[in-house]
Amino acid sequence: MSSLPKDFLFNVEMNDSVISLSSISSDSVSSESSTSISDNFLTINENDLNEDILRKEIEKCNQMIRTTKECSQERMRLVRRLVELRFKLEMVTEIKALENKNQLIETKVIFGHHLSFVWKPNWLENKICDVCAKTIWKYMHQLYECSDCGYYCHIFCLDKIKRVCTAVLASEHSMILTITPSNGLLSQDYKCAECQSYIRIRNTKLSSEDTLSLEARLCDYDGKFYCPLHHWNNTALIPARVLCNWQFEKKCVSQASFQLLNYNYKSKMYNLEKHNPKLFTYLESLNKIKNIKNSLVKMKKYLVLCKVWNAQLKNVSSRCHELLYDSVLYSMKDMVEIHSGLFLEDLQRVNDICEKHIRYECEICKNQGYICELCQKDTIIFPFDEDAYGCDKCDNVYHYQCWKNRDFCPKCKRIKERSRLQEV
Repeated sequence: MSSLPKDFLFNVEMNDSVISLSSISSDSVSSESSTSISDNFLTINENDLNEDILRKEIEKCNQMIRTTKECSQERMRLVRRLVELRFKLEMVTEIKALENKNQLIETKVIFGHHLSFVWKPNWLENKICDVCAKTIWKYMHQLYECSDCGYYCHIFCLDKIKRVCTAVLASEHSMILTITPSNGLLSQDYKCAECQSYIRIRNTKLSSEDTLSLEARLCDYDGKFYCPLHHWNNTALIPARVLCNWQFEKKCVSQASFQLLNYNYKSKMYNLEKHNPKLFTYLESLNKIKNIKNSLVKMKKYLVLCKVWNAQLKNVSSRCHELLYDSVLYSMKDMVEIHSGLFLEDLQRVNDICEKHIRYECEICKNQGYICELCQKDTIIFPFDEDAYGCDKCDNVYHYQCWKNRDFCPKCKRIKERSRLQEV
């Protein structure tokens, strides 16, 4: 609205029949025929306009604009009129869709979408309709929004939805973790993978007369071609390229893939050690993260049973809680932070906090430490120490060098002797 001229007002009830040629200064270069044509067009009866008539008049107005001279008064008047007609067309379409207001309150379920009518949008920027790829003007259009995946559509585009809800796809199908090459348009019968409309690789030199087929756009995530209505050239990180090549360059994807990747961006579902264990060999940061996580697993045995730590959990930040009780799975957000170095810094900070609590601050945790029975030193050692080694059978802890020089466990030996005496 702010981009329109200041002298332009949207007046729906305006009657152009009162406008005469004498009240409008015609351009000196414009011909008499163009003036008479435009004047006849502007005297249509606006009280009986319907959707079909408006579409015809909009097409006539477009043709007349092309025949007028640039920057002329005639063209300016036609452009203003074209904007009015398009606005009226939107109003007529929405009034037709809003005839039964009782049905708007009900949540509509279409292809897994739980669509709710938005009465007062609270977002600042205008949204784009996922069906027709046109702008949803905040103060002009009525719309539906999916409560699960954030799918937006005009109220008059409700019956044209063909895309399955992203939340349904994410729950029923696993992510593509292999780089998918394109099989060409022939494998898709030259049709869009979503709406089945005809598409082709547009080349104006070879297909200048082709006005029916749409431009084919490749989705780097699933390797399929889509039409411009369902491929807006949005870019996103491809999980397969990150896992296989540690490549963080964003690629163009279809709108369905874009919503799916954004939906799963923070979901921890990628096991790096399983999908590509060589990453830990070539990337020093990943190897450090793996070692710190192994230490945190051993620390959790102390923290879970510590009453002091459990009482302080309310004061622990959500980020600290997330990293401490995290598993071996990573999300795309985690991998981006690993690539930037932020993840390692946060993880090291959490490790220092936990180690300080166990080793120095809490007497309960400190008293659960170990004394190496092989060297008999008074130094308290813990399972998460770098120079510590834990027995696989009895979980007793020793210095690694002591264990290496004397390859047996005194605690296991005592247990065997005790069991032998009990049998006797």
